[in-house]
Amino acid sequence: MANPPGFEFVAGHVALEFVNTVDWRLDEARRHELITRSDDLVSWARLAGVVDAGEARDLSAAAERDRAGAERSVRRARRVREVLFRILQAAGRDDRPAPHDQRLFNAFLASALRKRRIEARGASWKWSWARGPRETFDSILWPIVLAAADSLTSPARAQIGECAGEGCGWLFLDTSRTGRRRWCTMRGCGNRAKVRRF
Repeated sequence: MANPPGFEFVAGHVALEFVNTVDWRLDEARRHELITRSDDLVSWARLAGVVDAGEARDLSAAAERDRAGAERSVRRARRVREVLFRILQAAGRDDRPAPHDQRLFNAFLASALRKRRIEARGASWKWSWARGPRETFDSILWPIVLAAADSLTSPARAQIGECAGEGCGWLFLDTSRTGRRRWCTMRGCGNRAKVRRF
């Protein structure tokens, strides 16, 4: 696997972390895509805890066998990510999402829910996913979409914040004591804002 891009995990929620795989989302001149290949998607999923080491190896092997399919999945993952951004951004602003985005999100969610299973493991039970041979890479998206749905239907929705850095566009879950977090990170956008003020 090639060296992954410099993913940062500062949002505090897996769906928001996935949304943040674009640097400078709101600034066309500086916008930088962090998921350009299937290796990037697998690396991000492994680092985010969406897949374990064995699943990551299986995904990388599947990508080697079907490069075209893997790249189609990357394009689909980015489409899902952009819908998640708009839906979660609207939720954080207490706005209604666009009807088109709501329909797309529900289609992604329905696909994920069809794959949800519960399995007996010894004397206990565990949630799992039913993966078909053609759904290898799409399976990365299922837990992300499900986590987004859970946050949208919970009090956590009110904690979704957007970085105040000009052009940043990163989202985060504001779990600060005061509920007044403004920046994706203080060392990034927060420091740039301080420098501009002085």
